[in-house]
Amino acid sequence: MGNAANARENSAVARFAAWSVHALTASGGAMGLFALLEAARGDLRASALWMLAAFAVDSIDGTLARAAHVHERVPQIDGRRLDDVIDYLNYVIVPCFFLAAGGLVGWGWAAVPALASAYQFAQADAKTDDHFFLGFPSYWNFVAIYAWLLDASPFTTTSPRPSRNARSR
Repeated sequence: MGNAANARENSAVARFAAWSVHALTASGGAMGLFALLEAARGDLRASALWMLAAFAVDSIDGTLARAAHVHERVPQIDGRRLDDVIDYLNYVIVPCFFLAAGGLVGWGWAAVPALASAYQFAQADAKTDDHFFLGFPSYWNFVAIYAWLLDASPFTTTSPRPSRNARSR
């Protein structure tokens, strides 16, 4: 195979790898949806597992994106924006819903971190050039999971709390 054909093949493989990283990042949206559905059904254990799966994906997708040079190979997709959208879902909306659906906080209290985190995610200088957060990152998923595991509720709720493994039928 000639150099031109080899370069085209490598280019196609490189673009596929870059698109695959975007697909991995986007899969966090599906995981967040599944976490919401399980929390709505009352299965907080399954919801917590989906939150942890989404965290696992988020912990590797940035490194993979830099290694696959997604910015150069798929410039029409803004991977940072995609990651921020998925992060806001999985680190804010899902855990706020989890806390309220699980009876750990009332629905009004669940809105507080959602509003505060919206401003944090919108900060132009929220991350350094080497991809580290400035200020307080919104990791409400861990707050929610620990609150549930420790059976701790800092606020009284008006509805009875389901057991950790309760599933509404």
